[in-house]
Parts: sequence; structure tokens; C-alpha cells
Amino acid sequence: MSVITELDASFRNRQASYKMVTVLAMLENCSANGVARLDDVTRYFKNFYESRQRFGKKPEKDKIEMSRVATLTDARVKELILTNPVQALNKFITYRGDRQELSFTDKVVAELTESTRQEIRNLAYKHLYWYYKDFDPHQITLPELSSLAPGVAVTATDIALLSGQNQVKGIHPIFKENFKAVVILCTIGGELYPNQWLTEDRTILKYYLEGRTDKETGKKTYNLDLPSNKAIIESREEGYPLYVFVRDKKGELFHFAGEFMLDRVEQEAGGADYYFILRKVTKMGIPDEQTNPRLMNSDKERLKYNEIVEHIYRYISNKGYLYETGLIKNFFLCLKTKPFVILAGISGTGKSKLVEVFAEAVGATTENGRFVLIPVRPDWNDSSDLLGYKDINGKFLPGPLTRVIQRANSQLDKPFFVCLDEMNLSRVEYYFSDILSLMETKKKTDAGCFSEKIFHDDYFHTDEDKQRYGQLRIPPNLYVIGTVNMDETTFPFSKKVLDRANTIEFSTVHLKSFPGKDMQELSPLPVNNNVFQAQYLNLKDCLDSFEYLESVVDKIDQINAVLSKANLHVGYRVRDEICFYMAYNKAGGLLEEDEAFDYQLMQKILPRIQGSSNLIFNVLVELFKIASGQDYSNHEAGVGELALKYVQDNNNIKPYPRSAAKIATMLWRFDDGFTSFWL
Repeated sequence: MSVITELDASFRNRQASYKMVTVLAMLENCSANGVARLDDVTRYFKNFYESRQRFGKKPEKDKIEMSRVATLTDARVKELILTNPVQALNKFITYRGDRQELSFTDKVVAELTESTRQEIRNLAYKHLYWYYKDFDPHQITLPELSSLAPGVAVTATDIALLSGQNQVKGIHPIFKENFKAVVILCTIGGELYPNQWLTEDRTILKYYLEGRTDKETGKKTYNLDLPSNKAIIESREEGYPLYVFVRDKKGELFHFAGEFMLDRVEQEAGGADYYFILRKVTKMGIPDEQTNPRLMNSDKERLKYNEIVEHIYRYISNKGYLYETGLIKNFFLCLKTKPFVILAGISGTGKSKLVEVFAEAVGATTENGRFVLIPVRPDWNDSSDLLGYKDINGKFLPGPLTRVIQRANSQLDKPFFVCLDEMNLSRVEYYFSDILSLMETKKKTDAGCFSEKIFHDDYFHTDEDKQRYGQLRIPPNLYVIGTVNMDETTFPFSKKVLDRANTIEFSTVHLKSFPGKDMQELSPLPVNNNVFQAQYLNLKDCLDSFEYLESVVDKIDQINAVLSKANLHVGYRVRDEICFYMAYNKAGGLLEEDEAFDYQLMQKILPRIQGSSNLIFNVLVELFKIASGQDYSNHEAGVGELALKYVQDNNNIKPYPRSAAKIATMLWRFDDGFTSFWL
């Protein structure tokens, strides 16, 4: 007898929801060999009931203990799991008290393929559906749509009630209460117009448009302007989600298959039948069943990002390149905050190599076309050197960046890295301002944040060029990193450029540092683009972290009050991007809070400061006080030497040691009558 059959029988013999939720918790948290930490299972188990309560649903029957979930401690929930569902599921789950671990039995593990996991998940949610239906009328609510776990079960009637449609059908636009989405109910096969999965991993779905079938001929006719069809067609342009529920045949419950986006509309060859191609959307680089952004502070999310960044660091180190751990974490957070980063410093400090080996560590190489180094030339005067130009016959010749953008748009699930080497050999504003402006036009769609079209509609002369390049947009999986040397042969940056990037300085050199002798090279860890893809586009997108970000904004406001005295204060863009960086860091648990803010002060604020006036000097003195706690405002002379000596003699400067050291150097330079971040 199969595990599915035996679990089905066990779930039918139920007094509460506990057995189904425990199995879901195990599927969510177990390793490849079926082992899960009891603490992780407890956390998932408790959150399941808290989520139901949060979305206006009953957690459990009134007389059952988890109905009072808000009053239960983690220790009590853990005890409840061990004395109730784990014992009842002893044919499937065992407990190791000495390790505080739960394990699927050998029989379960032997059958635990990805397909079986999905079957078990659907089975658990099916039994949960019929269990809760007996005493709770709320099978699904509008607020929980964006937080559904894969496998959640519904009927067509539930969705009709949610959308307010009188008839039970496949496509349900929901445009109400400032909420915009489409729910799609899909039956796979078994009908005249069989919807079908087009990939084994269930990420691409062929789904027929709604139409009318002629009773006499059996032929179906389609109207693309039908409200249901039109809602799907317009979803990509307007950026609202498509939530897909699937069943294998009529009479079954529909199970949540995930959030999808429209890829294209196609017509059957030689026929009048139209269908959508829908592509599954993933988020945050974590498998869909783990992507609820409201759970970003969980230990599991922290572990995921820490594991990835730790692998990148070890991969780079084992290849013989020595970079600080904090630098790698900071670089990762900068890319996630905004896909444009500047690496600045003296020549030969490993800026370009960092970009190359960082990309290589996550599977992006020159060979597969996902890492591209573009050397900048001193004679670049406009964007045509990057994007392309039309020849004398009007034929468009794509530039190197356009070719990368093409490839990136065709593989949205994979990150692409572009290194603009020696970016400031030419004036950045001359050749890169168009691209910077396009980056600011990004809007959210189901597939991520895309810019406006790169080329105007009337730019191309031939239909072939219009078809190949006319719809190109900067995609969410393209990351541009500029390396710059700051010396007499290069050009400085304007505030327009600095405000739109994190500027990471490479100035400290440890010539006596050598790689280890016995390091073994690691294999790359190919990751989905969602590891790097920005979750936040506007400050309102991270309001879940609002209380935390209020304290961050207080720090920015304190610094801005100082900067305003020299008319150097920052605007909303800089504020928002610092907040994004800090929110991502808190979610991933990568850096200590003061260390993270120290990086942002160094990268978003200090590069903007230069000049020779007393106002600039006074601003630096006040910033040094904020960064180090040392007040030199009453000293008339020698402030730079005092500040520099202080940072050289103290190894425990708080709260912002990196920024304090940089500000001290800038104050010391002021003895020559002028200072700058870059000198």
C-alpha cells in the first residue's frame, strides 16, 4: 500500500486538524533525508493557526486547544505536537528526543519525490478543506490571496463568492476594495479544450480563453475583449497578479498552484482556438511554498540568505581571492537594494575580479553569457556605444548592453551581471544617463520590475528591427556594476549618478595577506534570480517593517539636518534606498544593524561631500561626532590630525567605525584647503 493511500486513511480518521498540519510542517521543513528540527515544525504549526486567525477564520473548533492559539506558548505547542499528532502518525513520523528532531520513516522517505510531496500536500489540504467546512464558512478570504501556500484547496463556489460573480466559471477578475487580481480555475485535460502543463516542473501552463461553444457545430468562438479574457491580457501591463488553482479532473477540489503571469496569447494552428501561455512567478529566490514576504524575519529565511552569501564568500576565498566577509555581504545587499553598484578605488585592488568571481559563484559566467565585461572607452559620448546605433542603411546594430538585455529578457529566472570596467574613463553622464533614467521608470509586474521601453516606437526603420528590439525593457534580472579608478586620468561623478548607486570604496590594501595553501575549489551554487531581485520598489512596499524603518529614518534625518547646513542634504530616493538596504539586511540577518548603517553612511552620504568652505568643514566635524562620539567642534586648528589619530589609536570606535575613519581622513585633507571623498 502506498504512503498516499495510508495517509489518506489516517487523515479520514481525524478529531482535529493537527495531523494534516503536522505533515505540512514536515514537508516544509525537512531535509532531503526527511529530517526536520522540532523547533521549525513547531514554528510552522503555530503560524498555521495564527494565520487563519489573522485572516478572519477560525483556527480550530472551539473546544480544541489550538482554537486558543494566541494564548499558547511555544513550549505548550511543542508538547501538544509530540503528545497528539506525532503519536497518531507514528507509522509515518518518528521523534528523536536526544536530537530534538522529527523524521519521516524510511518508507515515506523512499517515496518522497517532488511529485509525491505535491500529492501529499494536496491530500492534506483536501482533508483540511472538508474538516473546516463543517464549522467555518470562510474557506478563503481576499486578504490571504497573496499569502496562500501551494496546495490550499477551494471549490469553484468559494472563488465565485470571493469575486462576486454570479456564475461559476474559470476566470474570475477581482477588482474591488483597492484590490486588483485575477483568479483562474483550471482543469487539466479530460475536456474538449484540454488545458495542460507544458513543463514537468509545472511552471508553464496552457490555458484556453473563455469563449462560447456552438451547440450544433461544437465549435468555440472567442472574444478577446470579453471582460474575463481582457483582465488576463491587461494583467501584465498593469502589474496585477494571476492566482491559479488547478485540479486534474471534474469533481475534485482545486488546489493553489501559485502566482502566474501572462507570457503571451496564441492561436491553434489552422483553427480558431485561442489560449494563454502563463508562466509561474517565484519570489525572493526561495521555492514558491516558502515565499510569503510577511515571513521574511523567520529563521529559515535568515538561514537561506546566510547560506548563499557564505557559499559565495567561501567560493571566492578558495579560488585565492581575499575579500572581507563584510564586503561580500554588503555587495550582496547593494545588488538587492538596486541593480546598479559602483566599485571605486585605486587600480589593482580587485574590483573587476570581485564582480567576475561573485557572478561565477552563483553560476553566471562568460561561457553561458550571464557575465559580461564591457571595457569603457574614453571616446564614449552617448548611449549608442552601449545600446547600439543605426548604420547608413537604417539597419540597427545592437550594442553590447542591448545584447545582454536581450538574453536576460529570455531567461528571467537567472541573474545576469554586467561589469562596466573603468566606467569613468569617459564622463558617465554622457553615455549612461539614458540608462540611469530608464532604471528609474521601473514598475512592478508579475515577473518583477521592468523599465519603460528602451527605444521609442518610431526609432526603428525596419519591421525586423522593431520586432527584435522594439519591446526591449531593462529586466529585473540585470545587474550593472561599474568599476572606477579615481585619479588624474578619470572623470568625477555627479550627484545624479551617486544618488542612484551604492558606491563601495576599495582603498585598504593588505599586502601581507596570502591565500591558504590547501584550499580546494568549490563548485558554483547556481541560484534563481529571485535571490537578488528587488522586493521593494517604493517605500510603501516595505511597510511590514515600518516600525523598524522609523528608527532608520530617524538616523537619516539626524544626518540630513547636518548636511542641510551646507546644502548637501539628501532627498527621498536616498532615504528610500537606505531603508531598503536596512530592511533586506534585517530580513536576512547578514550584518549587525550599526554595521549595516555604517556601510550606508559610507556609500550613500559621504561620496557626495566635497569642497573648501568652512561649511563643509563644520559638516564633517559634526558627522565625525555622530560616527565616533568625539566632538572637535571647539578646536580651531589641527582637527584633522586629532580625528585621524583617534581612529588610528582606537579599535573599538562606535557606532560607525568605517565612516569615522573616512571622515577623519577627509578632515585631515582639509589642511590643504580642499577635501573630497575620492582624493
